[in-house]
Amino acid sequence: MPLYHQLREQIVAGLESGELPMGAALPPEEELVQILGVSRHTVRRALQDLDYDGYLKRVPGRGTTIVRTKISRQLTQLTSLSEDLQQQGMLVSSQLLAFASVPAPACVADRLGISAGTLVTHIYRLRSADDVPVALNTSYVWLPDRTAIVARDLEGNTSLYALLDRLGASVVETDRTLEAIAASEERAKLLGVAVGSPLLLVEGVAYTHNHVAVEYHQVVNAGKRYKYALHMVR
Repeated sequence: MPLYHQLREQIVAGLESGELPMGAALPPEEELVQILGVSRHTVRRALQDLDYDGYLKRVPGRGTTIVRTKISRQLTQLTSLSEDLQQQGMLVSSQLLAFASVPAPACVADRLGISAGTLVTHIYRLRSADDVPVALNTSYVWLPDRTAIVARDLEGNTSLYALLDRLGASVVETDRTLEAIAASEERAKLLGVAVGSPLLLVEGVAYTHNHVAVEYHQVVNAGKRYKYALHMVR
């Protein structure tokens, strides 16, 4: 493994363990070279990668500051984004960008197992952690007992899954896929990244009891601020 990558991983480990807290300043490059016994090129390349990945903020002439660790989400547990962020001690906020009752597009209806054109609730939200945009959530919700969702139900930082719990349609299982996409102009503006930046698209269907589909979702995450964790056993 290249030296710069080893150094990057050491710094990331320090960030995630709390040894290097958010807001802390890193020593200058020259000092890091002496402390670590590596070349300036190695230090510079490691810091450049960390800057690109969203861990650091580098200001010429002013030094390097730790701005955040990446948000980590487990793929082996069924939790909402709000729950994951709160468990990591982050302040969660949401901006409701769109809310309407709409005829289900054919592709959405197919995933929900309903007829195309059936009325579903369309929800589009910008999610933030500690006032930093991290994800765009698009949901199409269909409740079999015709229970209505209104916009005020999602005011503040209400979790959609928590709302479904209260409505008697608790999410108990999901199917999900992940893929890398490039940021469109709209998504880049909302997430505060450059057009073409890497994003993570999580697409799936959430089911309540008896495997009844109640939500089709697309979650677009800012790749430089996000990572998913897996635990697998053979």
